Amino acid sequence: MNATTRIKALLAGERLAEPAIAGWLHLPLVDRDPARFIQETIRLTDENHWDFIKVMSNGHYMAQAYGADIDFSSDPRQWSGIFHRYPIVNADDAAHLPVLDQHNPVLAREIDIIRGLVAHYQGRIPILATFFTPLTWIQEMLSSARPGPTLALIRDHPSALRQGLDALLQTNLNFVDGLLAAGIDGIFLATQYARGDLLSLAQYQRFCRPYDNALLSHIKGKTWFNVLHVHGESHLLFEQCAGYDVQAFNWESTPQSVPEHLRDRVKAVRALTDKIIVGGIDQNQDFHVAKGDRQAVKKLLRQRLQTLQEESGAGGYIFAPGCALPLDVGRGLFTLLHEVSQEGGR
Repeated sequence: MNATTRIKALLAGERLAEPAIAGWLHLPLVDRDPARFIQETIRLTDENHWDFIKVMSNGHYMAQAYGADIDFSSDPRQWSGIFHRYPIVNADDAAHLPVLDQHNPVLAREIDIIRGLVAHYQGRIPILATFFTPLTWIQEMLSSARPGPTLALIRDHPSALRQGLDALLQTNLNFVDGLLAAGIDGIFLATQYARGDLLSLAQYQRFCRPYDNALLSHIKGKTWFNVLHVHGESHLLFEQCAGYDVQAFNWESTPQSVPEHLRDRVKAVRALTDKIIVGGIDQNQDFHVAKGDRQAVKKLLRQRLQTLQEESGAGGYIFAPGCALPLDVGRGLFTLLHEVSQEGGR
């Protein structure tokens, strides 16, 4: 079986003899150079035996497409760049955000990357393009990782924000049409606002769900493996997301940085859905254990896999991190995912 047939078997409700695995990490030195980025993505995928590719596009690509002035990182341990000018500075900017088409140079670059990966793998492994939800893109273009300015727009300028969200949704639709033509199998849709500590349920219903569902409706029947990444370590709105038209969910199910009672454990999410669960690893802790000692990391990963298997019950799962793998550990440790999966968690 190749990776595609393995994932399709999971979707059909079958159990795999060796658990499926996946991983992804930022590639700050090459992620704006299509040829080098394609080459490095292929190397990491093949070396680590991952069962799908989450194309790890530069995290600022939409802001760059909209004209942000960014100094991109030249440090292999730091993926994020320094913004000198954001595309959105105030509510008026949000209200008048233009719609971009797939021929925008930055979006065209991302489409070329997908086209190159598709040409290389010829359907042997699912290839997922990374998307952010419109509200998450607003944050990226207003303040990068800081939610405060976006929350202020929600509170003080909801009409202007809705206009910006409408424009970003159409940009996402135009962009995904180009990616579909290039041959993607699905999207990895990330939201940073499915969090009860950021939004009320009413705000989520107004500023998130309609836009998220519009994108997923647009690709329905055109893709076959889509993953919703619910970003954050606690207060995640899984009851609101459980009905999203995706095939899998990914989130940080074992964050050691928050108390046990605040974690969204696999067993709790499994009670809400029978879709594939992608996770089980705390990438911020598990690969740093004992300063990267291989046997210590492997022992911990084996425990994580056993817990994932138990909490998933009869449902399908993919053993993977809850977010991007760390840049400050030796990448040779990532091969341990494959070693542990071959052992079946024993």
